[in-house]
Amino acid sequence: MPSRTERRLNMDALSAFHNLDFTYPRVFNKHDANTMAAASNYLINGTHLACYLSHLHVYKQMIEDNIETALVLEDDVDMELDLMHRHTHIMQQVYERYGRDWDMLYLGHCTWDRNEPTRPTAHNVGLYEAEYPVCMHAYVVTRDCARRLAVVLEERLTSVGRDIDMVLAVGVQFGVSVVLGTSPPYIVQIGRRELVSDLTLLEDGDTAQSLTQSTLFHLNMRSTDPRTLPAYMVF
Repeated sequence: MPSRTERRLNMDALSAFHNLDFTYPRVFNKHDANTMAAASNYLINGTHLACYLSHLHVYKQMIEDNIETALVLEDDVDMELDLMHRHTHIMQQVYERYGRDWDMLYLGHCTWDRNEPTRPTAHNVGLYEAEYPVCMHAYVVTRDCARRLAVVLEERLTSVGRDIDMVLAVGVQFGVSVVLGTSPPYIVQIGRRELVSDLTLLEDGDTAQSLTQSTLFHLNMRSTDPRTLPAYMVF
């Protein structure tokens, strides 16, 4: 959002350091979301709906612009310093094992998945099929998957009324999508204690996660080295 100046500075710094070309799409705030919920009889509202609609807008934009794959990032992330090395290694595994037969790839997730091959270690980045992916702060999605999600998520707004990551996780469990994950994640959330959020509260739990070498800490844009943080959130 335009009001989140600190977050935009962080994202611009990550973009420049890793030579990534970011596009900043429309995002929804809780006031937009509440207005739309009242008008359309959505079963969720407030900040949960704002997040849901922001991701849904990205999928629709992918379809409109005919984008084959997109990396979707929320604006509260930090990245490993050797991001490109890790990502190149992961994508080699993806195409060797799945070709183009996959839907989503979580580069970041905030809870331990039972299908992860090993407990996270600093430099051993592994690929696995996610059982129940949680959090939406860093993932790659294909155009074919975006087409399906645009339809399913629109329908679920008036029939289910759950957070977007919960809707997607249930879909994974029922075999609707081939969703992959990385272990350990190499794009993580900075956390609500260090970066105040207008969508979620610190009382709901801090989302901060560890990195071996933080890009933003390296750039003197974080006050605390996240290597001492836990690997995942504990609910």
